[in-house]
Amino acid sequence: MKRLFGILAMAMLIATLLVPVAAASAEGYDLVFWVYSDWMAGKQNELLVKWIDEFVASHDQVNSITMIGKNDTELKTGAMAGVGLPDIYCGSFRDGLTYYESVNLLDLMPYYEKTDDQYKNGWMPEAIDIVQIDGGMWALPYMSYIPIIFRNLDVIEACGIDPSEPLKTWDEFIDQCKRITEAGYSATHKWSGVYYTAGAIMAAEPTLTPGFENGATTITPEQLIPTFEVIKALSPYTTTLSYSDEATKQAFYTNKIAFVLDGPWNVEGYDNSGVNYDILAVPGFTEDGKNGGLRGWDAIYGVDSGDKARNEMIAEFMLYITNTENQSEWVSYNGRPVLRQDAMDSEGAQATEIGRVSAEAQKGGANQMDFFHSTVFWPTTIADISELVAGGSMEPADAANAMVDAINAMYIDAGE
Repeated sequence: MKRLFGILAMAMLIATLLVPVAAASAEGYDLVFWVYSDWMAGKQNELLVKWIDEFVASHDQVNSITMIGKNDTELKTGAMAGVGLPDIYCGSFRDGLTYYESVNLLDLMPYYEKTDDQYKNGWMPEAIDIVQIDGGMWALPYMSYIPIIFRNLDVIEACGIDPSEPLKTWDEFIDQCKRITEAGYSATHKWSGVYYTAGAIMAAEPTLTPGFENGATTITPEQLIPTFEVIKALSPYTTTLSYSDEATKQAFYTNKIAFVLDGPWNVEGYDNSGVNYDILAVPGFTEDGKNGGLRGWDAIYGVDSGDKARNEMIAEFMLYITNTENQSEWVSYNGRPVLRQDAMDSEGAQATEIGRVSAEAQKGGANQMDFFHSTVFWPTTIADISELVAGGSMEPADAANAMVDAINAMYIDAGE
């Protein structure tokens, strides 16, 4: 009997001791973070898992943060559905206005205002200003993606071109493509038919004035003619494939093509291929001209849970992964540029080729659209028109006029 009593007493004691622990666990938050699919693998995933572990370990209120990978379409449609929303999600600046108008976003301004000057002043001013509307802050800038040119050094040298030769203007780029083609190699993929490639040329035009006033775009045909002239001049030296085709990448990896325009998100793939390459910014129309291409920006958005304490944890985690130290590590470790200028200028980021090129080039780019103020992704109008120019069925001047008309039609369709 005494033994049975002792067992029962011990069981009651253990149960009593476990109650506070269980209660604390039940009261903690399990946060959900929707991320881009490629964040679930490789170096990006390694960093995010590390940061999550650090944050959870230092915040008793948070039990876990679970990442769920989704592609771009899934992220947008999931957020717009309005049910089963995560606490935090990744999303393009392109969809910023749509999210602001349709999703119960967490206003980050109260939390942002409590940060120190280093955090506040380290951003690219343009990026941090854009996410502020009507006195609130509705996202935190995260990654930038600018088009960059991967150059196969073995092909270049086989064609008798010294890699130190200037390649800062479109004229120089076209000249080298001609010499490479004459040497029997493929110079580059086609630059028409896709906004990413044709738009990279257009964004280098120094007089370009994107905007919409009095019912019409502020871009003029004269500003677009040089872009279509470059597309026409390049067409004899291009393949029939796009930059994003797997065959294009394989040709680059196996020393059959010299220049590929691509994004910094693919640096790890080029490194793993073993190809001998370097990275260049997009050329400008002049030696010191704009060279950043069309800048695409990504943000992280918080969803207002209605729970003050939960919202605080959501905001703190967002601020944590976007601080200078972590963003510098993001650039230096996986090569993807960010929108914190202090991180891009850090010693670690500048020690990498992609960091150095991206830090300089993104200052000279043009935004893809009027982020957070418009839903019109007007650069896409260049795709079909540039294809006609490259194919010889439309001249640059006619193409420029057609593109202005197409841009205006997009704004009319959007009702803006």
